[in-house]
Amino acid sequence: MELSKEEKRRLKAEKRAQKEQNFFQSTEVSYPDKITVLCVKFGPLYGREYVERLRNMIQRHLTIPYRMVCLTDDQHPIDGVDTLYQPNANYKKGWWHKVHMFDPALAISGRILYFDLDVVIHDNINKLVANQNDQFLGIRDFNRKFHPGWNYLNSSAMSWIHGTQTKVWEEYKKDIFSAQRLQGDQDWIWKVAKNNIKFWPEEWIQSYKWEVRSKSELEMKNGSRNFKTVNNSITPNPSCCVTVFHGDPKPCDVQDKFVVDNWK
Repeated sequence: MELSKEEKRRLKAEKRAQKEQNFFQSTEVSYPDKITVLCVKFGPLYGREYVERLRNMIQRHLTIPYRMVCLTDDQHPIDGVDTLYQPNANYKKGWWHKVHMFDPALAISGRILYFDLDVVIHDNINKLVANQNDQFLGIRDFNRKFHPGWNYLNSSAMSWIHGTQTKVWEEYKKDIFSAQRLQGDQDWIWKVAKNNIKFWPEEWIQSYKWEVRSKSELEMKNGSRNFKTVNNSITPNPSCCVTVFHGDPKPCDVQDKFVVDNWK
């Protein structure tokens, strides 16, 4: 019997996941001498407190040498964070600032570990940069929760070596108009670099609203989505070190003890 398209996608995703699981199960662990932790802040969507809290979480949960850098249009310094100033490109449609991280002219080097500002880091993240060699790492998109064969990038956390993925920036710069037919930078990064990307084990980085909690627990209120109730007993998978708040709600909107205790 011929398999359906969904079954074929599922089997393909399972094979890829097994191959990647084997990659991350090496018994010999090695780390770069020093890494760059990178974030991006443009415009008023996220206040400076998001960068400060990410800095604090990194300080608590990364125990190998690192430099933290923020690519931003805000020239005001933040303690413990090096500023890479870039005037706002004023994109009229979608979100495109992440493509600038792949510009080879940026004053960064070595292994990059990137995080969105709306993540909560609650456990040691050294493993996200262990044994990577020249690999480009990202998250398998959280629609995996509902579609087992889903094969797409979520760019809330990524890791690569600066200068190895310049095609993301160079191809974008060649024809910005055509690139921006896509919804945003996440779609563009996947389109250009998907053949180079490996996904971290799904247990390591989880969607807070879909995998730690449940989609059924959400409701719309005053024009935004949040949980119907506070849950102070919830905890992620024991292997998880990062939870992602894609869409709504954001960490500042959630009163669960886990979020309050860690997003600070």
